[in-house]
Amino acid sequence: MSHFQEKIRFGFSPSMLFPESFESDDVLAAAYLAAAQLPEFEALESFLPHDGSKRSRILGIIRDAGKVLNYNTPGYFQIDGEFNLCSDDASIREHAYEEMRRHLDYAAQAECPIFIVTGSKDKGEELRPELLKRYGEFFLRFCEEAAQYPLRILLEPIERRRFKELILGPTKECAEFIRSMRAQGADNCGLMMDVAHLPLMEEVMEDAIRDCGDIGFEHVHLGNAVLAEDSAFYGHTHPPLGVHKGQFSQDDLAHQFELFEKCGFIGDGETRASMSLEVRPYPGVSEITSIRAMYEQCVSAFYAGTDR
Repeated sequence: MSHFQEKIRFGFSPSMLFPESFESDDVLAAAYLAAAQLPEFEALESFLPHDGSKRSRILGIIRDAGKVLNYNTPGYFQIDGEFNLCSDDASIREHAYEEMRRHLDYAAQAECPIFIVTGSKDKGEELRPELLKRYGEFFLRFCEEAAQYPLRILLEPIERRRFKELILGPTKECAEFIRSMRAQGADNCGLMMDVAHLPLMEEVMEDAIRDCGDIGFEHVHLGNAVLAEDSAFYGHTHPPLGVHKGQFSQDDLAHQFELFEKCGFIGDGETRASMSLEVRPYPGVSEITSIRAMYEQCVSAFYAGTDR
């Protein structure tokens, strides 16, 4: 085992690497199968389908490959539709809760260590307090439901002002939300950090780490962001590392690892840091070649950043 592997349980999102997975369970299964062939990645990060036979097939792929699954809930919970956990319609909120609970059951089947959720759609400053109240009610109920399983419910901050426009975006407010939930008895919840979302939230990593405060963060998504409007990767698109006009260079990636070590997320103890790439492939480059190239970039950045 390399020093990198001793410090980090590293993974990636097969569904993001094969984006048609979001529309097809067959493509999702094929993405898991391809991902399972990559020994350098210990963890995979995605969701599981409702179809029982396809879900069983994917679970078999994960277990046969000896991979860990980090459960990342589907994006339709972020839309103001039938799965809006903060809907004005109580029946829709209950319908959305039952859908989330089904995914929790799937995560338990896969023995996932973490279950990642995001906020719901924001509807402006005037309505936000009520939406946050409803989301807090969901979150407490869901954490109580999840307490029967040995997993952590992690909140992912996602931009509020533009692009996704979710109610829980600023890192400081997300930390305050988790602090409040813990104070009300939800001791199985925590916060995660997505480095690629920070530019979209108009935050820098040093401030985000500070804003987490005593809550800290328990998992990290690595990636990139593009804020040049003339790029096909503009906005919330999960571009690959090093893409043209991206926010982060290889030196920036090394600095991120340096900061993760300085704040103690990458530590000296027995617990390894949990990190995953959440990226699309390079244009014109195969998915597998893309993710392997980005793995090598991360390993190189790790040694450059932590050996300083």
